[in-house]
Amino acid sequence: MEKPKMNDREHQIMFEPPVDSRTASAAIGIHYKTLERLARKGLVSAIKLGRSWQFRLSILSDWFNGKLKSNSETNSQANEKKEKPP
Repeated sequence: MEKPKMNDREHQIMFEPPVDSRTASAAIGIHYKTLERLARKGLVSAIKLGRSWQFRLSILSDWFNGKLKSNSETNSQANEKKEKPP
């Protein structure tokens, strides 16, 4: 039985090449040392290969968007507390 052949797009979805910390940090707009520190602490998904941290942009993007969402929810809750009269 033959395996179904994948087109290029399907192959790209299955395998996303990792990027280094400088490329990954530029994608989300933070300093690469900050991103490496978060990876060391286990706060962001990454793998260390030799001296280089490697990241998947899709996972990093999901993490970053989750952080943005949780921060906006926290800020809106804080604003609601300020607006309520005692």
